Amino acid sequence: MSSMGSLRKRFLLALVLLGAFGAVLAVSELSSAEDITFIPEGTKTVIESVAPLGTPLTYVSGGFGLNGFAECYPTGPGCGPLNVTVSSAFAANSIDHYWLYGQDNNPLTFTSATPLTQVFGIPGVDHGPSPQESLEWQIFGVDANGAEQGRILAVYRDGFDTANTTAGHSDDYTTLWGFSQAYTTFRVEVGDHLSPAYNSDDFELDALAAPRGTNVPEPTTVLLFGSGLVGLALWRKACAYPLLLQLVRPKFLPWTNRETRSILP
Repeated sequence: MSSMGSLRKRFLLALVLLGAFGAVLAVSELSSAEDITFIPEGTKTVIESVAPLGTPLTYVSGGFGLNGFAECYPTGPGCGPLNVTVSSAFAANSIDHYWLYGQDNNPLTFTSATPLTQVFGIPGVDHGPSPQESLEWQIFGVDANGAEQGRILAVYRDGFDTANTTAGHSDDYTTLWGFSQAYTTFRVEVGDHLSPAYNSDDFELDALAAPRGTNVPEPTTVLLFGSGLVGLALWRKACAYPLLLQLVRPKFLPWTNRETRSILP
């Protein structure tokens, strides 16, 4: 067989092998997936990526003025990279591991310049257990007609920090909450949707943020697997109909006239 035919089939085989690698990667991810059960949302699989966070919401009121950074509190010399005491507004208005403390009788209120039907909650975690400490609060959309309790749409492994450090894990299990209508005011209260319930009487919140956009988990895996399926289909057709090789010839490969041994029997 000519070198042209051999190289074409090598190209198709490479696509098949690429797809096989993608399939193995996908199976590996599924086997290590973490599921969390909520009420009423049901079971959610933690998305192994960074949450697509947009603009932080603006802190309005609430809390007792106790602020911390990751596992340490209160803020001040030796607690937090700034080594100063920060205000509640500073802690809650930016996504930076500085968190604001809330309790059952003192929720936190935020506003958005744009009406939102979805909002991210970024936790601040000062101690274990995990993931309960990251999910010990609930978000309400508020307007003149009352308050609507949001529903958890997705859970992300990281909010913004992927470092394998205490601070880096403080934003783990960032959640996306959804509402039936758009709101500009949101309230964060003690409580959880976990099953079984955690029933904490306080919480630490880094910030609320608008979504930056829709995130499709693991696009590389999907691309690899899809490439393999395309390659396998072309391979089978090429083997059954040799003339089809003329239609699938990659233009970019350096064809030669030298004879090479076929990789097919």
